[in-house]
Amino acid sequence: MKYKCITGGPISENCYLLIDEKTNQAAVVDPGFLNDVLLNEIKKYTVQRILLTHGHFDHIWEADRLHEMLGVPVCAYETEAAFAADDKQNGSLLMMYESITCKVHEAFKDGETFQIGEVPVTVLHTPGHTAGGVSYITPDAVFTGDTLMGYSVGRCDLPTGNSAELCESLKKLAALPGNPDICGGHGPVTTLEDEKRRNPYL
Repeated sequence: MKYKCITGGPISENCYLLIDEKTNQAAVVDPGFLNDVLLNEIKKYTVQRILLTHGHFDHIWEADRLHEMLGVPVCAYETEAAFAADDKQNGSLLMMYESITCKVHEAFKDGETFQIGEVPVTVLHTPGHTAGGVSYITPDAVFTGDTLMGYSVGRCDLPTGNSAELCESLKKLAALPGNPDICGGHGPVTTLEDEKRRNPYL
């Protein structure tokens, strides 16, 4: 497998393409924007799913449009669909003064595993930044959204945020085996060992 990180949008969010090199199948993780760079990359692959780590507006902004373009499901944790569809909860009215929502078509449960091509992906419920936040675990990388990102963590003072839950989620991530890449929602891609050494929250 490989992945590509493309940054854009109103808060410099990271969108990822998770790619199975054997089958050329892929998933788009957190499409908070659609720029020419991202669209040109998407055209190279057969996208199977749109994956949301959580429902904040800056990570879902173009999910509906991408669903219409590709005809593939938007997927999130089972309790996050309502959050992503609520412009009062997901921060769009508060921060952008406009309604930004998306529809979730496929709901995941904690511990569920699916495949992108031949790449196994496991859903790990990592609440704290939002109640329905998840991380997507693959053999080489973990897509952590705003739970863990570039030597920092997501804020807990927005709707459904919870600092105690975030601490427990960080413990789950710190306990993962090996040294996978940490692909957060903002900031640089790091590794789990780097985060353990340099992130004060771990």
